[in-house]
Amino acid sequence: MRINNINSLQIFQVLQFGTAVLIGIYLAKSGLPLEQISVYEAWMFIGSLFSFFWVSGGQNALLQQFPKLEGSARPTALFSVFLLFSAAGLAAGVALFLSRHFVVDQLTNFTAVPNLDLLALYVIFNCPAFLVHIYYLLIKKYALIVWFAIFGFGLQLAAVVVPIYLGYNLRAAMAGLVAVAVFKYCWALVVLYRYTEWQVDRSFVKKYAVLAVPLVLLSLIGKGADYASGLVVTNLFDDEKAFAIFRYGAREFPLAVLMVGALGTSLIPETAENLTLGLQRIKASSRKLSHWLFPLSMLSMLASPFLFPVVFSDGFEESARVYNIFTLLISSRILLPNVIVMSQGKNYFLTLSATFELVLLTMLSWWWGSLWGLEGVAFAAVAAFFVERLIVVSYVWKALEIAPFQYIDRRTYIGYNMVLYLVFWLSLYL
Repeated sequence: MRINNINSLQIFQVLQFGTAVLIGIYLAKSGLPLEQISVYEAWMFIGSLFSFFWVSGGQNALLQQFPKLEGSARPTALFSVFLLFSAAGLAAGVALFLSRHFVVDQLTNFTAVPNLDLLALYVIFNCPAFLVHIYYLLIKKYALIVWFAIFGFGLQLAAVVVPIYLGYNLRAAMAGLVAVAVFKYCWALVVLYRYTEWQVDRSFVKKYAVLAVPLVLLSLIGKGADYASGLVVTNLFDDEKAFAIFRYGAREFPLAVLMVGALGTSLIPETAENLTLGLQRIKASSRKLSHWLFPLSMLSMLASPFLFPVVFSDGFEESARVYNIFTLLISSRILLPNVIVMSQGKNYFLTLSATFELVLLTMLSWWWGSLWGLEGVAFAAVAAFFVERLIVVSYVWKALEIAPFQYIDRRTYIGYNMVLYLVFWLSLYL
């Protein structure tokens, strides 16, 4: 297989998600109490809460701006962004450490979440390393994206599994994750040494900030919707086990979010450079993905009631039902109007639509969660995301004068969705 811009990112995303799943399976099978597994999930949740928005926004701003830079400006631009990420990572880690008691008391229902000092160090070093695969994408070193993923995520898996297997506690696993983050940060420094000029381009930084601010807000509000469900669960349900049950199910079909996400990331610079070609690529690529993502999603729906208790444990039967609901998100996720909007620099509209999604999700999650439990929270996520995606499709049509079926394959999309919801209905009786 020839490694290119799209499949290199897809492999990266698969390895990243696969590592998280394998860690979850091992922890469930390791004999650790479910409460301890919840602590590990809380670490990942809290660490991401302090970093996901600016990491994602900063990456997307670079993807938009880099293709438009002159060749001589690109090396200093990459170095400048890394300095910004390092400063932001330090600020996020310090903020996490100083607010650790508030976070535990106000944002979760845990009596205590230990080792947040180590988690702060993990954030400081790990966040800037998120630029490595983006840099490789921009300088067209696609094979190196795969190698970075193999080493980085392989070490992450070992950092958690080995200490627990040897009988150490979760603090040892967290210390191992910090060591892996330092390793990836050093890898980033090597990339900087080889492919950048160690000078700050102040002109670029000003332009970058203009693009990044709305994208950071977009990620804070839009992707914050993913975390709103978790926050509702931690506050709505008194049982600490509910958080682990929800988190293990609230993953949707892995390949869907990974492959579509990687596709969107890779197409932003292409569409920014050539809109007509970008629309064709979006339509063809999403159609190709649909031909196997939808069937696999349906099969996973039918298999999940049998696999979750086997793969994890008997305490996770409800996670399968949550998972099947989240799998319906493929219906909205396969649509990529946001790629078009970002490629045209209309970032503030995405911020507005994401704000609406977050408000709608929070209200529906609390309402439907009170009525139907964890399944209600899951249905709220599906409904809110679908409404937000329809808003963006309408904006692209009316404001940018790009009809939906210029980048959506009509027959493929409608046909697969009809079968998807039929299979979901059948899965309720398994």
